[in-house]
Amino acid sequence: MNSAGRAECDYLVLQEAAEWFAVLRADDAALADQLEWQRWHDASPAHRAAWRRVEAVSAEFQLLPGEPARIALDEVGPRDGSRRNAVKGLLMLCLTAGLGGAAFLRRDTRNWLAGLNAQQSTRVGEIRQMVLADGGALWLNTNTSLDIDYTPALRRIALYSGEILLATAQDSQQPPRPLVVDVVHGRLRALGTRFTVRTSADATLLSVYEGKVQVEPRDGGGTRIVAAGSQLRFDAASIGQPYPLDDNATAWLEHRLMPDQMRLDDFLAELSRYRRGHLGCAPEVAHLRLVGSYPLADTDRILAALAATLPVRVHRIHDWWVTVEAAPLEK
Repeated sequence: MNSAGRAECDYLVLQEAAEWFAVLRADDAALADQLEWQRWHDASPAHRAAWRRVEAVSAEFQLLPGEPARIALDEVGPRDGSRRNAVKGLLMLCLTAGLGGAAFLRRDTRNWLAGLNAQQSTRVGEIRQMVLADGGALWLNTNTSLDIDYTPALRRIALYSGEILLATAQDSQQPPRPLVVDVVHGRLRALGTRFTVRTSADATLLSVYEGKVQVEPRDGGGTRIVAAGSQLRFDAASIGQPYPLDDNATAWLEHRLMPDQMRLDDFLAELSRYRRGHLGCAPEVAHLRLVGSYPLADTDRILAALAATLPVRVHRIHDWWVTVEAAPLEK
């Protein structure tokens, strides 16, 4: 099966899982429904994986707005002993729930735990600007967490999740302290610059708009200096090849998305970063192209605009499970 066929299969299985979730949660759900769902669930590993995905999205959506674990920590208090004890308690919960000591020792797990207790964070859909102690400016995109640690020897930003734009300022100390951004995949050293960093589980994307940035993967693989006008991805062991910037990639600073001949599935993947729940795209409309400017203040309004301008409809199985699919043909 080719990649397009697999994508369609995955989409259909996820939709089936979401439909079954709606059936079982309905007030009139019967024993026959439960038995039929069980047969569907047990029929293949793909069905079981899709069901776990739907359950996970449901659980995330039904928690209070904001990052659930961080809210729980904020109720404990500031970053003091009681807050650290809360993190330790969360760690013990993870261990007893089955993460296990080996998993906790993994860098990505430690990175996740550090993000729960980060100094600075934004909720899903929130975008925020702040001024740094050295006069530089920092913007946090949606669902971002980080720590800022300026010492006599180093200016350091630890980015645990999400995306930032950093406009550096000349350090007033002499000699000037290096300014670095640490991510799970390695370290970025600013060389008088303006740049964005977007991190995910698999890789980190660096985009340089002014000046230069040095990239150093965590596990070796050399270093590379990236000049203005270029972007690249790197992981813990390697650095990808640079390619030209997308001029509209920083439209989020103005709280909008500005696709320029962007595929619909790519646009919806980007839009999903600014709203909770699942936002999917049916394979038969994934190839449609978008151009325009879409304010992020109301993502449901964006979806309505897509339905009004493209041959698509917005299908809502739950408040938290939305897909864009082909509009039915008019009779």
